Amino acid sequence: MSHGCHRSSAALVTEKDRADTTVVRAVIVLILASTGLLAQQAPGVFKSSVDIVPVYATITDATGAFTRGLTRDDFVVLDDGKPQQIVSFSEEAQAISVSVILDTSGSMAEARPKMLAAAGVFLDQLRPDDRAMLGSLVYAGRPFTSDKARLRTAMDLIPPDPGSPVWAAVDRAVTALQPETQRRVIVMYTDGQNTDVFTGLKATESSVRGRLETEGVMLYAIGFQGVSLSNGIKNMARRSGGRATELGKDDDLAKALVAIADELHHQYLIGFTPVAFDGKSHKIEVQLNKPGLTVRARQQYVAVRQP
Repeated sequence: MSHGCHRSSAALVTEKDRADTTVVRAVIVLILASTGLLAQQAPGVFKSSVDIVPVYATITDATGAFTRGLTRDDFVVLDDGKPQQIVSFSEEAQAISVSVILDTSGSMAEARPKMLAAAGVFLDQLRPDDRAMLGSLVYAGRPFTSDKARLRTAMDLIPPDPGSPVWAAVDRAVTALQPETQRRVIVMYTDGQNTDVFTGLKATESSVRGRLETEGVMLYAIGFQGVSLSNGIKNMARRSGGRATELGKDDDLAKALVAIADELHHQYLIGFTPVAFDGKSHKIEVQLNKPGLTVRARQQYVAVRQP
């Protein structure tokens, strides 16, 4: 009988110890979670790091359709010709912060109603966690927001531009995007001809190209119907991982903008860590191990730690 009592006490002590241990573990988990030490990267969600260079890749097949289902083993990333270890990878859509620049200069006056309507269609394609701001070549517009009602109000208030300072507009957009923590994109609709209307503007094609590379901002440029974009804009867009589109006289701007939004939500995210942060410009090349597919991604980056 006495032996049976001892067994019962031991069992009670064991249960109490287990309960205490469970409580202690729960407290530790809460503490770690509150300090961010237990934070784990959810599947498909990319956590940015100052040590990681993000590369967004658009993959299409022979018909131009987006290709899904690839894995990190299907990709090879070259930094100045040398293969790099891919440390982050996702095929899930990443939230974007997009600066939309609309050319409202005199040459675009007749196209303004159709242009604003198309921009509204583009806004409809943004996801709830996407952020945007709308402005013109001269006027910055309101701050970034995910509130589409506010964005539409900002769009309606855009005044006519007194000129076409294309480089200054892109430079201003890069600056506005700096505090944004999501993928940073510029979408610009213009007749493609840069004219400096203010003597104080310092932005040049070369300086803007350098800023896009340093900040890792993607540029998508759409040329006004029947107008050719400059080679400078085309090259800048291509090097950033975006693209330049020249519309024909009968092409639909809204359709072109929807295609950009669709592309941005169908890109692979590949991250690698540079061997050294030497402050120099490096050439990036993304290759695929599967034939028959086309890849488009940024072609340059500057090896500096992002703040």
